[in-house]
Amino acid sequence: MAFAPTQNSVDYFTWIGNYAIKGLFVCDDTAKITLVEMGWPGSIHYIWVWLNINVNLSKEIYFRNKEYLLGDLAFSASMVMVPAFQKSPNDTLSEERKYFNTKLATG
Repeated sequence: MAFAPTQNSVDYFTWIGNYAIKGLFVCDDTAKITLVEMGWPGSIHYIWVWLNINVNLSKEIYFRNKEYLLGDLAFSASMVMVPAFQKSPNDTLSEERKYFNTKLATG
């Protein structure tokens, strides 16, 4: 089910108390922006933006075999999204996973 944009100002109020418009940017391996998705209310989580944009809904058009995006902890793993590793509350990440997250965060 796609999210229907709204004109209600409360929807643009974020959880930290600011008004905002959400945007999602996709960059290639050289940091060149290849996709911009703007205009989502600030109260919406980034995962909802991702789940409802064409690049995710029509993966077969945007991704060829073995192509994927790297995302931060806000995203869930899928056939086209590889997010950072999350640490369990009473656990630690392996050195390999820490290394991956560091490389992901630093480009």
